[in-house]
Amino acid sequence: MLKRKIMTFFAAIICLTLFFQEKTEAAEPINYNQLVPLSKLYIGVPYQFGGTSPVGFDCSGYIQFVYKKIGIHLPRMTSDQFHTGVSVDKRNLRVGDLVFFETYKKGPSHSGIYLGNNEFIHASSSKGVMISKIDDPYYWGPRYLGAKRVLNYQLPLGKFKDIPSSFWAEDQISDLNKKEIIVGYEGSQFKPDLDMTRAEVAALIAEVFELNIADRSSKFKDVPKDYWALGAINAVQKAGIIKGDSTGSFRPEETLSREHLALIFTRAFDLTPVKTPVDFKDIPKDYYAADAIQRLAASGITTGKEDGTFAPKQLVNRTQFAVFLSRGMK
Repeated sequence: MLKRKIMTFFAAIICLTLFFQEKTEAAEPINYNQLVPLSKLYIGVPYQFGGTSPVGFDCSGYIQFVYKKIGIHLPRMTSDQFHTGVSVDKRNLRVGDLVFFETYKKGPSHSGIYLGNNEFIHASSSKGVMISKIDDPYYWGPRYLGAKRVLNYQLPLGKFKDIPSSFWAEDQISDLNKKEIIVGYEGSQFKPDLDMTRAEVAALIAEVFELNIADRSSKFKDVPKDYWALGAINAVQKAGIIKGDSTGSFRPEETLSREHLALIFTRAFDLTPVKTPVDFKDIPKDYYAADAIQRLAASGITTGKEDGTFAPKQLVNRTQFAVFLSRGMK
């Protein structure tokens, strides 16, 4: 009897542990920054009526597939997706809004994902997954029906709950969000102290430089075919901006250091050589990343520390990266 009570007690503890673990995992906000690179990864996949996989998509199957990848479950049919979320005025569209069109029959018969800049991505019956202009006067413009917001934006563009107006990098973060380059996390969160991963950097660099991220081939042994940033990683590797290592790995989840940022930005922005180098206490002339660090400093993208060091091994968080990226784009 006692043994049974003990077993019941421990079983209850295990159940409670699993319950709270699931609650914690469920409470983790969704990373909306993954949506654009993930959706563009499938450009070129052919149209297939009833298709719901990278073998072939129809319009609603494509949307359902992409959103499920980032943790958002949507209905299967276009008509049902049209009745999901909150209606959005065309003037207030944001990245991730679902846009609907009336094509061959009355009511919503085609749908896509809004990407910003008056563009949406969708599974076209003629060309498969592609990007089109929402106001295309020859077809999509006259057939536009409406939009629904299924992402949890709680603040307007340029604002994040965890970035007050007094925050030192508020201007740069706000500007990148208004340009819809950095989207943020669920609930209008920016997460300023999170360290940047190599995959996240690849995705943002690929977006800024408008690289082709529809390459779904396996180039690195640690980047699986269903990885959200696969196309962006392949694109920056092809452009010579971010490289893999000697083992054939990309290390997508590895966080980024200041010295690696210098190397990446030197290649991406083609930073010019330095005639008069800055004297960083911790960067000897023969240091492997010395030239890139000097170029980064000379460009004004970043400066050293107050103590005269560069701190090459220090990790770069989301705030710092936003500032560096904003400066590099000017």
